[in-house]
Amino acid sequence: MFSYRSRLGTRFGPYELRSLLGTGDTSEVFKAYDTVNDRMVALKLVRAKIAKDSGFRQRFWRELRIVTRLQEPHVIPVQDFGEIDGVLFVDMRLVEGGSLRDLLREQGALEPSRATSVAGQVARALDAAHAGGLVHGDIKPENVLLTREDFAYLVDFGVGRSGSSAYLAPEEFSGGRIGPQADVYSLACVLYECLTGQPPFDGAEQEVGDAHLFAPPPRPSIMRRGIGRGLDDVIAGAMAKQPGARYASAGQFARLAREVASPAYEPVPAGGGSSQPPLPRTRPFPAVFPNPDGSGYSPYAPSEATPARRVVRVPVPVVVAAAAVVVLVAGLILAVISVFGNGHDGSPPQTATVAPRAPSAPPPPKTPTLSSPVRGADGLGFVGETASTIPGTFAVSEARLLVIAV
Repeated sequence: MFSYRSRLGTRFGPYELRSLLGTGDTSEVFKAYDTVNDRMVALKLVRAKIAKDSGFRQRFWRELRIVTRLQEPHVIPVQDFGEIDGVLFVDMRLVEGGSLRDLLREQGALEPSRATSVAGQVARALDAAHAGGLVHGDIKPENVLLTREDFAYLVDFGVGRSGSSAYLAPEEFSGGRIGPQADVYSLACVLYECLTGQPPFDGAEQEVGDAHLFAPPPRPSIMRRGIGRGLDDVIAGAMAKQPGARYASAGQFARLAREVASPAYEPVPAGGGSSQPPLPRTRPFPAVFPNPDGSGYSPYAPSEATPARRVVRVPVPVVVAAAAVVVLVAGLILAVISVFGNGHDGSPPQTATVAPRAPSAPPPPKTPTLSSPVRGADGLGFVGETASTIPGTFAVSEARLLVIAV
């Protein structure tokens, strides 16, 4: 069986084949030097067994004519195409970088902002192709080329239709009509893989086909942390089983995905690779303020901080014990008063009142007397002591007088 690898180092028409860039079911791509236009190009050569199919040849000529007229920057520029010695070829711009498949193999799942950025660029290429009456039919990571700055190109127009079952729409398996919504479905599958690191359905080809036809769309948020549930709903809308239930365009799908991927932040520029997180949408606030005297902008002098009051917290048991002591003392006082408060003749105790202090000299205090004489006591009822009083107050020894009197 003939292999294009044997062409390395040889000429194909005006092209010198320098190295092999990639292979596929329908073609192989070489890095080649265009001796006529003095430039390096990516040269796709279609396999002979594929080129023999009349339907393929008709689609090849029709679609490549459309692609050469497209002005969308994310559609790979086709510089020439045709047939040399019975071999169909496509001359494309050489992109220094790799495919989206290479990126996923090297780095795994992408951050949502980066994944939706790549999907948005592919969507713009698809919308331009759909407007020109062209359906790609083979959207997969291998057909998305990325520069070092993450600028995306969609390739393989006119040569596809042998797409991987992992990205094909349900109508591809059921024999339905293939339209632009099939590309929308495939783009959603690619975005899902960018977010999670794996295609939405995996396994044997028959199992994958059945899953596309009958299984509900998987939810990327449960496959990887950091993916919002909003992306679940957007991807599910693009992967609806019926074409009419999907988004009207690839661009509409990509815009919604980008909005829910990072609603509170500015979009991350393509090719970021930066470890810095996206900045929130906030208005800068000046760090300096105009002085009241108009002498220019400078920070206000810091004000002296008022020392915080120290709050002493008393344990609850201590408070309860203190309250109990107060109640006990009050009870003892009431008990003494109840026992000794009445006179010996049963009359109610006299209530002493405090005379208000007059502005002038106070009148002489009244000297208390006994109601009846007591043997061995003086006129006030004390033995060997003299009662002393302070004007305007109770007698100092009143309590002892009562005890003796009793």
